Amino acid sequence: MKSKTIILALLLLVSVSSFSQKFFLGDRLTPKSTQFKLLGISSATGVHTYKYIGAITNTYYYNRKIGEIIVGFKNGIIVTTIYNLIPEPGDEGVPQSTLDLVQSAIPFPLAYRNGLYGANIDNTSITLSRSNNELTFHKDRIMFFTSVKNSLLRQ
Repeated sequence: MKSKTIILALLLLVSVSSFSQKFFLGDRLTPKSTQFKLLGISSATGVHTYKYIGAITNTYYYNRKIGEIIVGFKNGIIVTTIYNLIPEPGDEGVPQSTLDLVQSAIPFPLAYRNGLYGANIDNTSITLSRSNNELTFHKDRIMFFTSVKNSLLRQ
């Protein structure tokens, strides 16, 4: 009985820490007030946007430290993720090392246009940019944004 309890505790610990800040489009999740703060609801798409306020245990994402995480939900399904990454001293724009890591994870080349690197793959959009706006809480960040195609969100 004791070994079952230890195994169960380890499984819970691994599952909680592995899901504590990695969010993937299409996953089902019910945001809890202890882990998410509601930022707003889109009148056009019905997407509920939350800031993740839980513990960030894996502090690096694509070779940069995570500053903030924003997650958008529609009908209990993750439809948008934003990882605001903290630039390192000397970074200009989106660092090449970060671009290389993202590029190695997707099957199509990132395009560059008007300060944004991006790709549209099937019904998913991916963009990277150096930003300082409402979505970065007015902080200098490397914003890694993924979203389900906007036309699907309007359904």
